[in-house]
Amino acid sequence: MNINREEFLKDVEKLVNVDSGSFDMDGLKEVAAVITDMYKEAGLYASCELRGDGKRPFITATTKDPATFEGKEKPVDIMFFGHFDTVFPKGTVAERPFSTDGEKAYGPGAADMKAGIVMGLYLTKALREKYPDISIALVNNGDEEISSIDSVDSLVEFSKKARYAFDMEPGRISGNFVKCRKGGGEYFVKCYGKASHAGNAPQKGASAIREAGRCITEMMALNDYEAGITVNVGLIKGGTASNTIADYCEMILDVRFWTDEQRQQVERDLQAIADSPVTEGVKVEFTFISGVPPMLEIPETEKMVKIMEEEAAKLDLHFGFEKSGGMSDASFVSKAGVPVIDACGPCGDFLHSEKEYFVLDTIEERFALLFNTAERLLEENK
Repeated sequence: MNINREEFLKDVEKLVNVDSGSFDMDGLKEVAAVITDMYKEAGLYASCELRGDGKRPFITATTKDPATFEGKEKPVDIMFFGHFDTVFPKGTVAERPFSTDGEKAYGPGAADMKAGIVMGLYLTKALREKYPDISIALVNNGDEEISSIDSVDSLVEFSKKARYAFDMEPGRISGNFVKCRKGGGEYFVKCYGKASHAGNAPQKGASAIREAGRCITEMMALNDYEAGITVNVGLIKGGTASNTIADYCEMILDVRFWTDEQRQQVERDLQAIADSPVTEGVKVEFTFISGVPPMLEIPETEKMVKIMEEEAAKLDLHFGFEKSGGMSDASFVSKAGVPVIDACGPCGDFLHSEKEYFVLDTIEERFALLFNTAERLLEENK
């Protein structure tokens, strides 16, 4: 099966040339409507609903009537998924709309990950043409860049229907795919002290900043790079004036881990640090803000990896499979117990910047590899 690059790029352009930052509600709804129409024009059962407190659009499209799914354990053979929100503010498209130079394609969200969404559609159409009875699903959300705050429950629940999944995030510029990711969490540490004049009566105060310094030193000591555990104090705020003993200081921590067991241990250690203030009169609170589970590498994932490697050899493609410290929606799909390969879209670089691009020659390569891999998975599950 081949892909028509010219048609592909025209469809990518339609998506890129709509501003769709995570907080641009009008833009999110507009691009969601464009995607949904594409799916319907392709003859898919497509719907777009508003989910969560933020009422952000969430798209599902299937080759089979969803009404026939009831009572079936895994009614979806293959699921392609990805997000249509970007990190760019409204007006970015007017400044630098979609463009190509013969080697690369540019524009806000071109690589991350509107090209991947279109590739998922083209793969679906090609697979359905050859296998009319195949059951494929396409799932797209508009809040991945802000931790999928409105769509996570819907994404996890729908993913449970699938046997195999491909996250159409951009491929690494090296050509690599991602087979597992760290989980991560954000945490608040708040220190409450007592204000006093730093010159006249420092002994009457209790410095929240001093206690925060102690917490930072002990929390950063929890880093274990060999085990894959990282703890970072990325934000800190406190105090009111240089001549005042600070009565408040707050920090936000970023924690990364490979397993839930590691997360639980780090949380216990962080709580113990918070429960052991050394500055008299200061209280420390440790609270969870948000988190993403690890993208697990399970036996079925290894099966997908093996098939992809075999199919790549036939196509004379050379790449690897990475373990990533970053996070994506693949972690939530993995949480649903579904084997998933990430970074399946065209290869790109300089994501989240004005230089973002994807490489045109990787369109055909990735399409062929994913088509052949999906075909093998279908054949082996007959």
